[in-house]
Amino acid sequence: MSLLLNVPAEEETEAKSKGALWDANLQTWYLPDINYDHIMEVDKWITDKDTAIILSDEVIIAHGRHSCQHCQQITPVIALGSDFFYEKDINEKDEAVWFELNFFTLFQQVSVISPHLFNFFRDNYPHYKQGPARSADGYYWCNHCEHCGQGIDDTLLFADAGHVFAPETSEAAGSITLRTYPFKYAPHIDADYNNNHHLQLINEFAVRSHYSI
Repeated sequence: MSLLLNVPAEEETEAKSKGALWDANLQTWYLPDINYDHIMEVDKWITDKDTAIILSDEVIIAHGRHSCQHCQQITPVIALGSDFFYEKDINEKDEAVWFELNFFTLFQQVSVISPHLFNFFRDNYPHYKQGPARSADGYYWCNHCEHCGQGIDDTLLFADAGHVFAPETSEAAGSITLRTYPFKYAPHIDADYNNNHHLQLINEFAVRSHYSI
C-alpha cells in the first residue's frame, strides 16, 4: 500500500529520513506500507491535499443494476469500495492524525479523487463521472444511465433499505459483484461512508473476483 508523495528537491533528505523512498521508474517519491507509522510525518508531501481518505492499493468496485428514474431502463451502476483505509481526522488531543480503519465499506458522495483513480474510471467505467449534484469542491462523482445518460444520485443507490447498495437479504447482496483492482500506489478520495448491516451483507455474500489494470 505505497503512497505517492510530492517532495520538493530541497526537502528530499528530510523525506528520506521519514521513511520515504525514490521510485526511479516513475521519478517520484513514495511512502512504502512498512513505513506507514510515519504517515503524519510525511503528510505535507501527500499529493492530494483536498482528500481525507487513503484507500487500499487493492481498490474494490461494486457492480449492481438499477432502474433509472429518468427512463425506467435497467442500467449498470457501480460504487467505489475498500476492505480497509486511512482517514484523516482529529484525535482526543485535538491533533490531526491518520486513523487506520479495518472494515469493508462502499463510498458515496465522492467529491474528490486522485489523478490515477480519475484515469482508471475514465478508461474502465466512463459512466461513473462528475455531476449533477454539486459539492463544496465541485460536483460529486456518480453513475450515469447507459441508456439516457442522466445522472443517478447516490441517495437512490444507498439511502434506503432495499436499494441496490443497501440490500436487506443475502440473496440481494449475492447479486452484487465486487471486482478488486490492484494499484501500484494507493488512491486518495474525499467521500462519505458507513459500516451498517447492509454493507456487512455485501461483504459476506457478494461475489468477489480479481482483475488487473
